[in-house]
Amino acid sequence: MALPAQLIEFQNEITKAGADWQVHSYGQTMHAFTNPVANDPSFGTVYKFEADKRSWLTMQNFLMEIFA
Repeated sequence: MALPAQLIEFQNEITKAGADWQVHSYGQTMHAFTNPVANDPSFGTVYKFEADKRSWLTMQNFLMEIFA
């Protein structure tokens, strides 16, 4: 549940360190969007099927890239 400025700071830090990195953001989501039992908007956690599906494919592609 980081703020946008914290993400930018992190991106700058890992770029400076020479890391090969990516950040994926999923619109219209809250924290825990891959957890089907997450349903507490006041706490900031809500499941989102579409983003869950997309993030799963992204993770599979990443694992295929590094372990293939």
